[in-house]
Amino acid sequence: MMIDPEQYVEQYKNASYCDLLKFKNELILHITEFEHDYNRENPDWMAKPGPDVHYQWNLEVLGLIAPMLSEAFNREYEWGEKNIIDYGKDMKKFYE
Repeated sequence: MMIDPEQYVEQYKNASYCDLLKFKNELILHITEFEHDYNRENPDWMAKPGPDVHYQWNLEVLGLIAPMLSEAFNREYEWGEKNIIDYGKDMKKFYE
């Protein structure tokens, strides 16, 4: 049994923008892996819950994370002490 997506994302409600960005990127990686996995004879497909259920769960969580990511961006870069120049520097470090 899998945890409810709403309960799962609750742990990220006060997360930093970079932490949410990292989580979003991990979700997208898992979603993309499923979308490009054409080997349906893989034994992983026999696992319960199957990869299709994980895919749907990841999509739901991604939808819940998007507004949180926007709020964190606003909190840190629009209304907070950081500015858009800081954003560029932070993203450069994040993706290095």
